[in-house]
Amino acid sequence: MTHPSPSEWELMRRHFSDERLRLYLVQVNGDEDAAARLYQWNSRCSAAFWEALGHLEVSLRNALDARLMLRQRKQGQARHWVFDDARQLGRDVRGVGRHTYPYQDIAIAISRVQANGKPLDPAQIISELPFGFWHQLVARRQMFLWPDLAAAFTHAPNRSPVPVRNRLARMRDLRNRIGHHHRIWSLDLDARWDDLLTLTGWIDPELRAWIDTNTDVPAALSLRP
Repeated sequence: MTHPSPSEWELMRRHFSDERLRLYLVQVNGDEDAAARLYQWNSRCSAAFWEALGHLEVSLRNALDARLMLRQRKQGQARHWVFDDARQLGRDVRGVGRHTYPYQDIAIAISRVQANGKPLDPAQIISELPFGFWHQLVARRQMFLWPDLAAAFTHAPNRSPVPVRNRLARMRDLRNRIGHHHRIWSLDLDARWDDLLTLTGWIDPELRAWIDTNTDVPAALSLRP
């Protein structure tokens, strides 16, 4: 991180707004130089976490997709679960925000694939499903799915859904904060990094090691001003 000059701070005020920067100033007792460094560090950590969260999300949806497909076959359903005519995923329920799960999310994903002119195949639809969809699959109200989904986390210490659910909730919050360019320095980022590595390790320890080696999160965290 570079040392901001007075002109750089004024540039930040002009484009990022006093209201946005106020929280950074409060954190460092009004020191503009320190506030600018904190802002830069927040951006660097956000970028590093975003990369790692992408690896978690793709591996999570692939692991859960595989388990859901096995469940479909056991239920005698020939079609992929995203085309779930028998509603094997349960009824739509109100979730966080204004959306309902799971079929509204699937319907929105299908409409996006169609709007983009892509083939209406399961892989394309799954790629359009939000992180919240996967989190909701392990929610308490979807517990009837857990006996089948638990095997997606084959390296977890036990078959309880609670540790998975809680960590996914924290990852979802972190992902949303970064996606909306909110501050994340106010979170326990070391703990969030541990959450991410733990979840990926429960899917596959080799994946955890690969992410830990090939992302910039540890380096970014070490540079906190």
